[in-house]
Amino acid sequence: EPAKMAAADISPAGSAGLVLIADDDPVTRRILRRFLSFLSYTTLEAQDGAAALKLARARRPDIVLLDISMPERNGLEVLKELVPEMPATGFMMITGNEDEAVARECLKNGAFDYISKPINLASLKTVVSAWFMVQTKQD
Repeated sequence: EPAKMAAADISPAGSAGLVLIADDDPVTRRILRRFLSFLSYTTLEAQDGAAALKLARARRPDIVLLDISMPERNGLEVLKELVPEMPATGFMMITGNEDEAVARECLKNGAFDYISKPINLASLKTVVSAWFMVQTKQD
């Protein structure tokens, strides 16, 4: 079964991948950190767009979960800056209900998907896992 082999390829001993969580809401960050850690991902956290830019450039995460509405720099601004610099990184937007149009704009600017709040963790797991499988097959 090819899908099972791809999944096995991306789970070396230890971390399944490095995920940067950029969200100004500490509760959202905590939930995502705990959930992703449970799935064996290593997580980094940024509380605003400026911190997200700095951390992403320093650590080169596999995936960035990027809240659209953040202080300092919003998610779309961060996305537009980082996508050209980090072609191997996947960007997934976190949106409030009012951000639907902006979320579509993010997809045009290089995000691979978006998920709305309140975040459905099962959906998040599926999308993140699928992204890693696709990347593995391209190597």
